[in-house]
Amino acid sequence: MSNFAEGGLRGDLADLIASFRERLVIVEIDAAGTRIFEVRVDEVGTTYHTRRAAAKWSTLTAAGDDVHDAVHRIARDLISADEGDPVVVLRSADGQEQQAAVRALRQSHPSAQVVEVSGVKVGELLRELVAGAPLRQAYDLIVARERADDGRLELVGRRLFGPGAKPGEDAQVAVTCTAAGGMLLAISAWAGPLQPSELVSVDHAPLSPGRHLLRAVLERPGVVRFPGIPGLRPDTRAWADVVATLPPQLQSASRPAHLVCAIETSGTAKEFEARCHWAGYVIDLLAERGLDLQQLQVSVVGYGTHVFGTRHADRTRPNLAVWSASAAQARAALESLQPTTPTYPNAAQLEDVLAEVSTRLLPQPSNTRTALLTIGARPPHPPRSGLDRVPPCPARYDWLALLREMEQRHELRSAVICDSAPAAPSSPWHRLGSAALFQVDAVNAEELALRLGLMTAPGAALSLPFVSQSFVSQNEDIGGRH
Repeated sequence: MSNFAEGGLRGDLADLIASFRERLVIVEIDAAGTRIFEVRVDEVGTTYHTRRAAAKWSTLTAAGDDVHDAVHRIARDLISADEGDPVVVLRSADGQEQQAAVRALRQSHPSAQVVEVSGVKVGELLRELVAGAPLRQAYDLIVARERADDGRLELVGRRLFGPGAKPGEDAQVAVTCTAAGGMLLAISAWAGPLQPSELVSVDHAPLSPGRHLLRAVLERPGVVRFPGIPGLRPDTRAWADVVATLPPQLQSASRPAHLVCAIETSGTAKEFEARCHWAGYVIDLLAERGLDLQQLQVSVVGYGTHVFGTRHADRTRPNLAVWSASAAQARAALESLQPTTPTYPNAAQLEDVLAEVSTRLLPQPSNTRTALLTIGARPPHPPRSGLDRVPPCPARYDWLALLREMEQRHELRSAVICDSAPAAPSSPWHRLGSAALFQVDAVNAEELALRLGLMTAPGAALSLPFVSQSFVSQNEDIGGRH
C-alpha cells in the first residue's frame, strides 16, 4: 500500500490518464462512503470521466448486506474484469467499513492499486487532470488540394496537433479561401494512418477570398479554437451534405491566366496545319467559354529543328510570334507562323523554347495561373549525349531542369499534343505532358483545358480551405478522399 498526499498523487494519475487503453477506474473510499469514477476516451480522442456510483456506508448496509458483500457486488457490476484496465483505490480513512471495502475490491480485482491519500478531493482532481490530458489521436484540418494527374479536388488532412499534444499548444497553417462567403474549418481526429477519422468540430469562418495564415489553439482534447477569426460559428450540417456540395474542380475564373502555345513548325504542311488547328481551337475555346477575356493572356512560340554538321554550333532561336497578348492577337500571331523543313529527324529545339519561356515568365505576377501547351512531333534534345545517340542541345539547355523550375516558381501545368503516341515510357513527352497528353487525331480540348487549370467544370464554390499540391507535399498531409 502506498501513501500519497495530493501533490504526489497528481503525477501518477496524470500518467495513468495519458496511457490507459480502454478505461481507468478510480475508487474513492473515505469516512462517508465510496464513489466509483471511470475515465475513458471518445472516438475523437477526448478524455472524459463519469461518476458511475456513489453510496454512503449506511446506504450500502440498509438491505442487510455487510459492506464487503455490497462493495463486491458493485465492483463486479461496474468495474471491468479486463486486467489491462487499471483500477486505483484512493483511501483517505481507516475504519471497519473502509477495510472491508478494500478487501472486497482486492478480491474482485487483485491487480488494483490501493493508495493512502489525505486532503484529496477526487472528483475535482479528476476534472482538472482530464482537462489537461494530452491528445490520444492526431488532429488535422481538412483541406482540399488538386490532384497532380487531372486537377480534380480531393480532401486531405493538414496536421495541426499530433498525439501527445497538450492543451494550450498552438499551430499555424497557411490556406487559401476561394469563396466569397468564407470557408469551413473542419477538424478531423485520426486514430492511425490507415484508420478512419472522426470529426471533432466544423465551424464557418467568415474570411475574405485570398491566402490566410491561421493560428489554431488546442484548448483541450475535443476543442480547437481559432482566436484570430472573429465571427466563427458552428456549422451544423451533416458532413456528407458538406462533401456533396464540393465542386469537382476549383473555380478559377477570378485569377488571371497565361497560356503559352509552343508549336513545332518543322514537318509537312499537313502536319503543321493540324498542330496550328488545335492551338487555335484551344485559344478560341478559352475565349468563348473559359475565361474573362481581360483575365486571359496568350503567347505563341514556333520552333523547329537544330542544324548539325556545320562548322559552327547552331544558334537559331525559337520564333516568338507574340508574348502575353490577347486571344485575338494570339490568333493572328498563329496565322503568321510558317512550316519549315526538318534538319534533324529525332529531336527539336523544344529545350530552347523552355529556356525562352522561363526567362520571360520571371516578371509575371505570382497569382497568375500558367500553362504550357506543346504541340509537335519531336521531343527536346538532352543537355548531354546519351545512349539514344541524340545529339545534345548546342546551348546545353536542360529541358527537365527548366520545366521543374517553372513548375516550382510559377506552378506551371504542362500538356502535350503529339503527332503520334510516344514510343517508349521514358519518352520526354510523358513528363512534358504531365497534366494531359493527347495525340493530334484524338484531342479532347475541353478536358485538356480543364487539366491545365484554365477552365473549370460547373459547380458550387469550394467551401473548404485550399492548399496547393506543392505545399501539401512539403507537409506530410494524411489521407486523400472525396
